[in-house]
Amino acid sequence: QSLVEEQQSQLNQYECAASQCVSELQKAQLQVQSLQAKIHESEANNMKLQEKLNEMECELRSIRQAAQSQERTIQVLTESFSTKDSEAQELYQLMEEQNSTLCKLREMVHRNQLAQFKVRLCAHHLRAALQKSRSELQAKEAALKEAEAERRAVVQENEMSIAQLKHSLQDKEQQLQVITEGRSSKPRDALLEKLKERIKDRDRALERSIDDKFRCVEEREGQVRRLQLALREKERDLERLRCILSNNEETITSLDALVRGKELELEQAAEAYRNLQWLKQQSEEKERNTLREKEAIISQLQAALQTHSLEAQDLTATLVARVQAGPTEVVEELKARLALKEKLFQELISDRSRQSNEHQAQVQEMLDTLSSKDQYLQVSCSRNSIWAVLCCLITFIHCVSHQPCLATVPQCVLEQLVSEYNKLNDALRAEKRLYQSLTHIHTKSDR
Repeated sequence: QSLVEEQQSQLNQYECAASQCVSELQKAQLQVQSLQAKIHESEANNMKLQEKLNEMECELRSIRQAAQSQERTIQVLTESFSTKDSEAQELYQLMEEQNSTLCKLREMVHRNQLAQFKVRLCAHHLRAALQKSRSELQAKEAALKEAEAERRAVVQENEMSIAQLKHSLQDKEQQLQVITEGRSSKPRDALLEKLKERIKDRDRALERSIDDKFRCVEEREGQVRRLQLALREKERDLERLRCILSNNEETITSLDALVRGKELELEQAAEAYRNLQWLKQQSEEKERNTLREKEAIISQLQAALQTHSLEAQDLTATLVARVQAGPTEVVEELKARLALKEKLFQELISDRSRQSNEHQAQVQEMLDTLSSKDQYLQVSCSRNSIWAVLCCLITFIHCVSHQPCLATVPQCVLEQLVSEYNKLNDALRAEKRLYQSLTHIHTKSDR
């Protein structure tokens, strides 16, 4: 009986222990089910994290592609900058050639000034010679008047002597008639013959003297006419030299103004070239800074990608080990890490967009600079044609100053010269406007 009671008590104890084991087993099954649900939830979170990681990798690849496209754009811009630099070098050589042309122009202006001084000196000599010839002409006219008065006096004296001779001849004839009445005819005839011979000799001498006087008068008149012709010729030469002198003075004045304008334009072109060099250096510096920033961003993205992949591997490795110890802590840690990664990625994307906008602005500024440089090169090419026209004008002026016969220029040539001069002024005004636009771009880049 006691054994049965003991067995019964042991059986009851075993039943209680079995019921406790069943309850504990149920609790363990519930815990296992909850752990399995948490494991499924953590796996779902891991899948979401993997999807976000894939999205971040896709965005990183797109960022890399954008960086590569920007690098290609930068390479194209550097090539265009190299071509523009070569064009700027050609422009600098052209400016040197224009400086040499300007020196030649100054030398030609100096030669024109010397020629003008010589022309003035020659005009002064011509004025002195003209004054001397006028005084000589006046003296010769006075001498001619005196000779004419003397000739008239001699003619009057001759006429008076002829009248006296005629009167004396009549007296002699009357005396001869009176004498011949009482004498023979032979002595009378001889005396008449002698008297006639004397009268003929006097007539011939008088005619010779009159012819000599008339010949002297004609010679004087011929000399006076020649002197008057020479005087008129010298007056015409003097007037032509005055016209040439006035034309040369106007030409030299215009050339001086043109030289000063070209010096100012050359200074402005040199300043524009220096500004272009400075803009080029600034753009190259900005390009280098942008490349360094891009390389740093790419290295940061690569490091972030590597750390993210390592962290993902660590998370997947430690997830299984920590599930049974504390699944809630693992989930919270995963959520915190995911939030931190999202925050870092958003900051990286915002920084990247800001740098992309800055780079786009720099590229636009570089393109504006290149377009302004193209315009400046086009204006410099137009200046080449203008300088050719100016050289033609200078050679024409040089020919006119050295050949006085070309002083009377046709009207068509003058109109052509005026049109070319207007074209030159228009081109210079266009170049001035371009220089002002370049300075405006320069001030904008400084700001």
